[in-house]
Amino acid sequence: MTSIQATQIIKEKISGLKLGIVSAHSVTVHKPGAEFDQHLAELVDFLQNKFKNHRPAEDEVVSHVRRMYRRIGWEPTRYRPSSEALVRRLLNGKGLYRINNLVDYGNLISARFHLPMGLYDTSKLKGQIRMDVGKEDETYQGISNPEIHANGKLILRDDQGIFGNPTADSLRTSITDSTKSVLAVFFCPPEVDDSYLNQTMRALHTAYQPFTTAAIEEQVIRM
Repeated sequence: MTSIQATQIIKEKISGLKLGIVSAHSVTVHKPGAEFDQHLAELVDFLQNKFKNHRPAEDEVVSHVRRMYRRIGWEPTRYRPSSEALVRRLLNGKGLYRINNLVDYGNLISARFHLPMGLYDTSKLKGQIRMDVGKEDETYQGISNPEIHANGKLILRDDQGIFGNPTADSLRTSITDSTKSVLAVFFCPPEVDDSYLNQTMRALHTAYQPFTTAAIEEQVIRM
């Protein structure tokens, strides 16, 4: 089981925050097959129907995620949660960036359930993982951004430093062709029901099942 501790500032500002953890081992990383295009087309149809008459910001889950950001002073309209950014991208007809099967299906599920998700190569994580708020002058190297400023942002850190947040993951712990085990973390606001988080984790579990011969583990960590 994965251990993630909450720092005092998290306990004070976002008491009840939940992390939905999906751990997969003995995975194979490759380009997704043609079936992914079908799943993506179905998701686009779902989102277009759902948001036909209202904006994503009016959705209950999206609103709760935004409120989670604001509780620590992080402005979600400037640094959008990754899930909301994916929804907006799909509604604007821009599709999804294609990286590999694990990243692409993770993005698919995150967009479908509107919960931001971080995805990390487990072998690159060192020591105790902590949920924290970034301090002044703290930065880390993102996957597409050489320097992400962490001050005042919700972040995950291990013994080597920051490796992600609900908006942007780090290059250090990113998924590559040689990745053999992954840790997916859904950042879930306190107001979202456990049943919804469990449904989200189960959807990712199902998506990842064809890519591993080992058992996939799910757990909820409460901050």
